Amino acid sequence: MTPRRESRAFSGGRPAVTVAVYDRSAVEPQDSSDLLQTGDLLARVRKGERAAGEALFNRYRPRIAAFVRARSRPGAIEVDDVVQDVCVKIWNALDRFEARGIGSFWWFARTLARNHLVDVARRRNAAHETPLDTATHVAPAAPARGPLREAVDHEAAAAVDAALEKLPEKTRHGLAMRLELGLDWSVIAEDCGFPSPDAARVAIKRALVDVAKALPGLRDE
Repeated sequence: MTPRRESRAFSGGRPAVTVAVYDRSAVEPQDSSDLLQTGDLLARVRKGERAAGEALFNRYRPRIAAFVRARSRPGAIEVDDVVQDVCVKIWNALDRFEARGIGSFWWFARTLARNHLVDVARRRNAAHETPLDTATHVAPAAPARGPLREAVDHEAAAAVDAALEKLPEKTRHGLAMRLELGLDWSVIAEDCGFPSPDAARVAIKRALVDVAKALPGLRDE
């Protein structure tokens, strides 16, 4: 994958970090082995190493972009801009983050991304609210996809997130590492504290069943 020449820099009490802005065709992660250095990079970031910060975000930016796109309607937002905003928030919040591994960092990052998307959707829906026509007292025709449809999508995402929060931490982190980062069971087992890759696989597959039951339309079945 080759990033565009354009780049953006941000800082928050640390040396400014420049993170490449990837083309849309280049945001899908092809290999997860580059995430294995997450703990080392975080430790170096805490020591003020600018290169470590750039390396960390260059590894995670494609995953954040994939997460954002998965929770957004095509064309509804500028993915690059949203991802950049999320990266800034992650960078500024690193001082409050207690690093324990790949799973804990990704959960920290995706939580900030999720909350930012909720804020973006709330602002967008507020902007779409239209008053009654003063002459006819009739509201204009609603767009094909209005706040109600958006609310249904957000309800599904919120239900999944609520179900994930109820899982034991290591299972929650392991599930996200498998589904959103594509990491091997052996990496998940070591990072999350499962006794073996098979134990991690069984626990996470059971958790998936519980999460699926939380989806709207399945809860009453």
